[in-house]
Amino acid sequence: MESDSVSDKLKVLFIRGMLYYDGVSSVEYEWIKALHDRVDYDYVLLDPDKSVPEKEAAVKALGVHIYPLRYSGRNSFENHRNRVAVVRHFLQEHHYDVVHIDTDLPSRYDMAKVARESGVKRVIVHSHNAAEHLHGIQKLPGFVTYERKQIARYATDLAACSKEAAAWLFNPKDQDRVRIIHNGISRDRYVFDEAKRQKVRGQLGLDDDQLLLGNIGRLADQKNQLFLLDIFKEVLENQPQAHLLLIGSGEKEAELRAKIGELELEGKVTMVLSTDKIPDYLFAMDLFVMPSLYEGLPMTLLEAQTSGLPCLISDVISSEMDFDGLIFRKSLQEKPAAWAKEAIKLALAARGQDRRQFASQLAKLGYDNQESAEQVYQMYLGH
Repeated sequence: MESDSVSDKLKVLFIRGMLYYDGVSSVEYEWIKALHDRVDYDYVLLDPDKSVPEKEAAVKALGVHIYPLRYSGRNSFENHRNRVAVVRHFLQEHHYDVVHIDTDLPSRYDMAKVARESGVKRVIVHSHNAAEHLHGIQKLPGFVTYERKQIARYATDLAACSKEAAAWLFNPKDQDRVRIIHNGISRDRYVFDEAKRQKVRGQLGLDDDQLLLGNIGRLADQKNQLFLLDIFKEVLENQPQAHLLLIGSGEKEAELRAKIGELELEGKVTMVLSTDKIPDYLFAMDLFVMPSLYEGLPMTLLEAQTSGLPCLISDVISSEMDFDGLIFRKSLQEKPAAWAKEAIKLALAARGQDRRQFASQLAKLGYDNQESAEQVYQMYLGH
């Protein structure tokens, strides 16, 4: 595929709700950084008021234009109609070679439809999660199947970060069309750094012998941080000086703060709503805990492992990105006390381990950002 743009670069538009401290925003940032000499990227944000300013600033620094599109309606049908209308109007005024829709929502077929109807030659729908909670009419029998059919009808290309993510967003008969592109990260940024570990732990007021458990992700039902608080309460029974670090923001923030109060965990839990120092916080942790209800191929888990951090995760999470010696699974059916016992054992066992040794596994497993970015570029070209 050749670009119709005046420059030799391809013009690519991401259509997203918002830029956030989530895996999708992180992997898009890596693609933009790796392909900036061959691709001009823009963003359309459909829920811009929820976007994180630091994330917007990061992509703008790479030369990306962000277009916030606002719309409203008295009900979900009007919202849908008006969302399509504002995107259609935007695409009539802006030319793109490719529209790239990173999503986990079957309802995003509407963006693929309007892009094709607006004359965009290559429209990519890219799945990044193994499931999503559905609401309202989407729960009706057959509705998701219908939406998946529409995705296959209007998208020229189907992609996913894992087989599980592909199975969630696309119908079974379309699986042979799906290109699996692993999410990639920049290895050097996540190689363990002892000096940065000590700096962050000092800022948190932690001694060397205090265990620090951590979780990074949207504060949402999917990530199951309420259960994590129950686990941590049990950890304190055996390790009363332990500390928990929650990084992220989201709709569950108020409920989490309330539960911290109910469990009398004030002073034992630190919440960081936004930061551009994710690697430094990972270096400071002794154990990464991810009791998610579902995931696609979580970037934070990849980042944690690259930093040499042992990870205790729910058994619903794909094994496609497991590093040797760092992933330990637990059933969500097990009680918080069982999770806590395992967490303490893993965190203590990892003390004194050479965490720098694990970073080399990133490229071997195919999760280097340069490799994944090149696969994305070839998809843009239609190869």
